[in-house]
Amino acid sequence: MRDAIWSRTLAAESRATLLASDPQPRTVDVAIVGAGLVGLCAAWELHRRKAGRLLVLDRGAVCGGASGASAGGLWPGHECRALGSPQIALRSAASHARLRTEFACDYVPSGLLALYPEEAREAARERVERSVAAGFEAELLDGTQLRDCEPLLDHRGCAVRFPGDGSLHPLKLAAALVQRLRADGVSICLSAGGARIGSPAGVVVTESGSISAETVIVAAGAWTPQLTRLLGWEPPIRPIRGTLLSTDAQPAGTVRSVVVGQRYYYWQLACGPVAGGGSEEDVGFEEGVDATVATSVREEFDRLFPAQSGVPFTCSWSGFRPFSEDLQPVVGRLPGHERVYVSAGHFRKGILLAPLSGELLAEEILENRRWAPAASFRPERFGARPGRG
Repeated sequence: MRDAIWSRTLAAESRATLLASDPQPRTVDVAIVGAGLVGLCAAWELHRRKAGRLLVLDRGAVCGGASGASAGGLWPGHECRALGSPQIALRSAASHARLRTEFACDYVPSGLLALYPEEAREAARERVERSVAAGFEAELLDGTQLRDCEPLLDHRGCAVRFPGDGSLHPLKLAAALVQRLRADGVSICLSAGGARIGSPAGVVVTESGSISAETVIVAAGAWTPQLTRLLGWEPPIRPIRGTLLSTDAQPAGTVRSVVVGQRYYYWQLACGPVAGGGSEEDVGFEEGVDATVATSVREEFDRLFPAQSGVPFTCSWSGFRPFSEDLQPVVGRLPGHERVYVSAGHFRKGILLAPLSGELLAEEILENRRWAPAASFRPERFGARPGRG
């Protein structure tokens, strides 16, 4: 399991849940390749709608990839424009709200502050107007209002506040999902090294043997093209490394909001640590934390929170976000294959979009229904993109 602040603040029982592996079955109705939150939420939606025998496969721990390295951000207001449609942002927020009533996840309804320099005040004001028109709460703060909202923040400009945004603990959510799925008979198999989709496309082959499935879902994050290219189609998804740092537990209210600065973002976990970062490093699958990036995060944090400049970051980690060419995820039936679906390319919005992506897949697989506002997610938008071998 990745050494991140999420694993350091996880109870031993939950850790054991994420590391446990069930025996690999030979036949299932739906096999999901990828045990991040995108894959788990797909399993939950399909199970909830009685899709039959389900299997979630992964080569390592549950949430061992991008989900476990994320910031746990739920920022529908802040991300509304990037999602391409207000309906997508609003439905994502509603889907997560329902999920949080079912599963404990240390959700922090902190709100989010997007900082603007004084010379960009008009742009901030216009953003507030657009956000309100789209159906989100948003307000412009400066001066005393901003200091009251975030007392330790040193910022001379203004900020747009999204009161409905927040964050959660991704591993606690994953552990709760896995515990419920297992209790209801869903297999979670973590011995799926070398997984590939064989011929015919309803066969998944791992080092432990072959699995026959009526439906296969590829939810393998940045590794998704390595699986789908074997079927003659390769989505334009590649890894972008993101680095995050965190302190040990700090007094409650040290950072009251998610604070989005010029380059990075910062927030405080429910259990106390303050974390920050969110770099975008195009280095392929190169593991590790770059010292220059870590220094850059530290410098911006110290400028924004000078009272915290002496507090050490005691944990650092990185992960590979699945970056899609057009900044939209790929969710739906694989072109040219009736039995294979994909849910990947969520980049920085995987935590937010995971429940909605699960709903969209379940609706398409079980009801042959496709939600019109999410047309920008459909895999066929890329046309024929044959793999390299």
